[in-house]
Amino acid sequence: MMEKYLARERRRDQERSLEERKIFSRKFDLHQYFSPASRNTQRFIHHNKSEGYSMVHNAVEMSGDPKTLVVAVHGACPHNGSPLVTKSSFGLFFGEGSNLNMYEQISRPAGQVHTNSHAELMAVYHALHLIDDSSLLDKWRARNGEILTAIIMTDSAYVYDIFTTWIWEWRDSNFTASNTYPAADRAWIERIDKLIEDLKNRNIHIRFWSVPREDIEGADKLANAALVDGPIGVQGEPFIGDIY
Repeated sequence: MMEKYLARERRRDQERSLEERKIFSRKFDLHQYFSPASRNTQRFIHHNKSEGYSMVHNAVEMSGDPKTLVVAVHGACPHNGSPLVTKSSFGLFFGEGSNLNMYEQISRPAGQVHTNSHAELMAVYHALHLIDDSSLLDKWRARNGEILTAIIMTDSAYVYDIFTTWIWEWRDSNFTASNTYPAADRAWIERIDKLIEDLKNRNIHIRFWSVPREDIEGADKLANAALVDGPIGVQGEPFIGDIY
């Protein structure tokens, strides 16, 4: 399925402008090619328990495409935007029972408030960090000479629009072309964008998949679990380190 998707994208690119090709190079939307009336996102995902992560479903082989990886991300921030906000968190879901699943509360430096948008960025950053160097993905990254695709599922329009559409204008103008970019998160946005480009240079292409909240339920549960004291009742491991 992924090969067919990429082949159709290459044909579409011949009719797109340079700016459009940049945008679509980071987008993933199977529904535009396969069963557009369906919202059953899970039919496109295969969880490989032996490998410990999810892949794009290969209908021909009735398994997962080994050159792909799918991770759902979510950031949570109770009372976002109000004086009552005191904490935020993120969750990463690679599949049921995966040792890659992760959740953690986010620490913010003095004077910086917790926001949902920042939590969503932290979810993306730490997903990319695992894709980049987790030992659990050594075998996947070691497919020498092959182009790999890692797909980040998100229900955040903020994240999706930044890294598929807005980033190109911001980057070209050194973040001066628009007054809409979030200045408070600029450093993290640039850091994430650089990590995406670094991965691309290693033949690991990152694409963002915009989905409704119910399609990232696993990541949502993990993010919310990080906010609760006591037993969490979900599969996942806390991140050890500084989370900003």
